[in-house]
Amino acid sequence: MNVLTFIKKIIPLFTLLIFIAQSCKDDDLTNQDENQPLQAEPYVSAYLLAHEYKPNTIRWNAITHLNMAFLYPKSDGTLSEGESLKNAIGRVTEEAHRNNVKVIISIRDRDSQFAEAVEKNKSILADNILQYVKNNNLDGFDIDFEDWNRAGIAQHMLAFVKELYSKKEKDILQTCAVSTEDRGYTAEWHQYFDLINVMTYDRHGPWTPTEGQHSPYNESIAAIDFWINKMEASPSKLLLGLPFYGYSWNEGDSPGTSYYYSQILDKYPDEDVANKDQIDHLYYNGKATIVKKCRWALENKIAGVMIWQIGQDATSDEDSLLEAIGTTMRGDK
Repeated sequence: MNVLTFIKKIIPLFTLLIFIAQSCKDDDLTNQDENQPLQAEPYVSAYLLAHEYKPNTIRWNAITHLNMAFLYPKSDGTLSEGESLKNAIGRVTEEAHRNNVKVIISIRDRDSQFAEAVEKNKSILADNILQYVKNNNLDGFDIDFEDWNRAGIAQHMLAFVKELYSKKEKDILQTCAVSTEDRGYTAEWHQYFDLINVMTYDRHGPWTPTEGQHSPYNESIAAIDFWINKMEASPSKLLLGLPFYGYSWNEGDSPGTSYYYSQILDKYPDEDVANKDQIDHLYYNGKATIVKKCRWALENKIAGVMIWQIGQDATSDEDSLLEAIGTTMRGDK
């Protein structure tokens, strides 16, 4: 058999082998696609003040992430933990992980020391934050920086979160709490965060000359639209903030006196507190508004919702805002 005849005979066999291999590859891709979820689980990220942690009382089935508050940076780049956080962090993390909930440490400014650390000792601070996460078996860290009026701070903060992002391990979550307006974030800010907690509340309070609802539905939705359209953040990173507290201008209260949702229930036992947003001159979000916001988050396919903070919730399931959130976000109703 000459070479030309051999080539003519082997080409059909070679073509058949290629076809079989490609078919197997296509089948594998099809099976992989079928095994992938249609969309990610909606997130419910809840903040909790460390001193309000009570073992075995958290409604874990209603949340996906717990933000423990707060860890405070010092100007030299070290961290101030506080006794409440020190006593709670290990127990709450163990309890959360048993319930498949991720734990994130929230880092907050105090006495301008966070800003000073970022300006002068940002590398030391970044290293200490990452070490704290590792030492405490945490799933990530949250930047709740609100000292934005300091001159030039936006540039320093952007450099700081960028350095954190470059140093952290890939599976460590980097999240943040942000305002409903641009405080100097720029469209670059969101690139360094896995989740962005939009604080869609405190529109009115003791600092405003007039009373009013501090977390109205329409303004909350507008804040998310702002972060999507103006700040160019991905909806898949955004969490809509839900308040578990209100402010009162009622007689006997100082203007803008704050109340936990649980305190409002106790103060007005004869009122249908859970199904209202206002009692006289006291403004808050009741269950109907909270659920309406959750449904908007689901329907518009943002990452989910965020809560400040679950230590303010009712103890009973019937009145609990967190119970209503969990039911809605899980799709039980």
